Amino acid sequence: MKLKRGVNLAGIQPELVVAMIVCEGIISRYQEFTVTSILDGKHKTGSLHPKGLALDIRTRNFSGESALKNCIEDLRDALGPQFDVVRESDHIHVEFDPKP
Repeated sequence: MKLKRGVNLAGIQPELVVAMIVCEGIISRYQEFTVTSILDGKHKTGSLHPKGLALDIRTRNFSGESALKNCIEDLRDALGPQFDVVRESDHIHVEFDPKP
C-alpha cells in the first residue's frame, strides 16, 4: 500500500482501517494500491472524509475499463452493504456508510 504524499491519517476510524486492508488485497490484483485522500483534500458537502470514514483510491494505472469495472465489483462484494464504493472521474471512493 502506498499513501500519496500529504494523505492525513489522523482521526481515521477503525472501520476504514478494515476497508483499507480489504481494498489492498483486491486492488493489488489489478494495480498498485495507492490511497490519494482520507482526511485531507477537498470533498463534496456531506462527505465522510472529515469523519475519517472515507478514502479515495488512485485509478490511473488500471489496464483498461474492464479491469476497473471488475475491480469495483470485487470491492463491493468484499466490503458488503455497509460500505459504498463509488467510481469518480479519477479515483474510487470508498466510505463506511451503514444503512439502517
